[in-house]
Amino acid sequence: MIHTETLRVRNFETDSQGNLTLYSLANYLQDAADRHAIQLGVGMPALAELGLSWVLHRMKISISRWPRLAEEITIETHPAGLERVYVYRDFRMYDQARTLLISASSTWLVFDTTKRGLTTPAAHFQAIFEPYRHLPFLSRPTRKFLSPQLRDLPRAELRARHNEIDSNAHVNNSVYFQWMLEPLPPEFLASHFCTEIEIQFKKECTRQDLITSVSSHPGRGELMHWLLDQEGKEMAVGVSNW
Repeated sequence: MIHTETLRVRNFETDSQGNLTLYSLANYLQDAADRHAIQLGVGMPALAELGLSWVLHRMKISISRWPRLAEEITIETHPAGLERVYVYRDFRMYDQARTLLISASSTWLVFDTTKRGLTTPAAHFQAIFEPYRHLPFLSRPTRKFLSPQLRDLPRAELRARHNEIDSNAHVNNSVYFQWMLEPLPPEFLASHFCTEIEIQFKKECTRQDLITSVSSHPGRGELMHWLLDQEGKEMAVGVSNW
């Protein structure tokens, strides 16, 4: 009932310190979610036939320890509830000793590709998710994000590249995690480890779009992150702890 995958961290998925990157971690989690949804009959192919698509709305990741190069890890994921238009899914990652390394909670929406708007999940979704109601779920990502004056904060100008576009013809959500780190100095990233990050995704991004990534000034503790489009509108907002 709980979907399980065992993986080994590969060289191109790690940073200069030999730790799994945030981008690769986000890919791991989304891949596991995709495969489990397909097994349950509510994957992207099944939804596409109905003119629907999954949209990742929020994700919160808590890290106790980053997996290392060549380390074998196990990911477990399952649906964690359904409320109005929101569908929840949890993830847990363990090492070979079954020590919990990472936990993540996510909020998904069902998007009507014809009407170009959100829709309430159909009744059969509830039947599919019913067996999971008894499982303990993680705290859900509910952070309220503010939009202060960003003029004097560190930033990086980016452009969506061809290899960042997924099968839905827009930039994959995993890339947003990486983009949020771009304004941070290399020496900060080399000497600090992210222990928690929460992102709210607001707007899709397509090939060749220009993006401005803004972060609060790095230091110990909490950092705020903003991804802005060419008009200065928020594409995603986030908060991380180090």
